[in-house]
Amino acid sequence: MNKKFMAIALASVLAGTLCSFNSASAQRFTTPNDAEDTSGVTQNAIGGADAPGVRLAAFIDGNLGGGTVVRSKGVASFTSPATGLFCIRPSSGINVNNIVPIVSVEQSKSLANDNLVQYRSNGSGCPNGNIAVATFRFNNTSDASGNKFVQADGIAFTIIVP
Repeated sequence: MNKKFMAIALASVLAGTLCSFNSASAQRFTTPNDAEDTSGVTQNAIGGADAPGVRLAAFIDGNLGGGTVVRSKGVASFTSPATGLFCIRPSSGINVNNIVPIVSVEQSKSLANDNLVQYRSNGSGCPNGNIAVATFRFNNTSDASGNKFVQADGIAFTIIVP
């Protein structure tokens, strides 16, 4: 019985040591964009994104009444001319007619679940030279066309252009 008790005690001490080591290691390797250190990240910040290997990257907080840039790379300007429509003007050197952007809903800053974000390759609703992105929220009742997803603000998203 004594050997079993010693083995359990030793295993507990070893497990606790490994857990505290992993926790300390994780805290040591933070970047300015990690949740632990947000001192360098401000709303409406054109710039501030660490995105090696891509021409454009942006984290957009699609708050009600338009959106704000949380951080970005390769973005010259940003507008929201209509509900659920976001226009991103890239910095010089990016031809919006030749890009293949990747967009994704960012859940932490979105106001609800069941959201969609879509890239509009035809740029519909945005000025020439802009990347058009539309955001949608699930609605239990269909609109006049029978759609259950309606264009909406309050949906945060990310976009990259490799």
